[in-house]
Amino acid sequence: MRNALLALLVLLVSLAPAPVEAAEVCDEQGVCIDGANWRSGEQLDDKARAKERKKNAKRKDAALTVELRSGRGSVFIDGVWIGQVPVSFIPIKPGKHDLEVRDGETLLARGIVEIPKNAGEVKITIGDE
Repeated sequence: MRNALLALLVLLVSLAPAPVEAAEVCDEQGVCIDGANWRSGEQLDDKARAKERKKNAKRKDAALTVELRSGRGSVFIDGVWIGQVPVSFIPIKPGKHDLEVRDGETLLARGIVEIPKNAGEVKITIGDE
């Protein structure tokens, strides 16, 4: 009986669908994200940023890459200038973060990126294809 249950369990596990990789998702502003969630146009207040920072301080970093399909821009995360695009493999803690990409005074993208706890790499691409 025990062997039969074990065999049934092995069979059920082998028939379970394989996990599907999350595909790149794009919004109507041309922001495409792979490996995280994106809420376009939203921002965190200082209290929410502090709460996220405290909650995720001990978690393993993910690697963030931000690219533009054309043009130039600067990347800001949680109000801090990170660099000129493209930026690659920037360490970022899981949780919610403000992300802004600007070309001078022109806002190219603004929103909240939510990095999952187990994220390895997160890629954000901005601009029309």
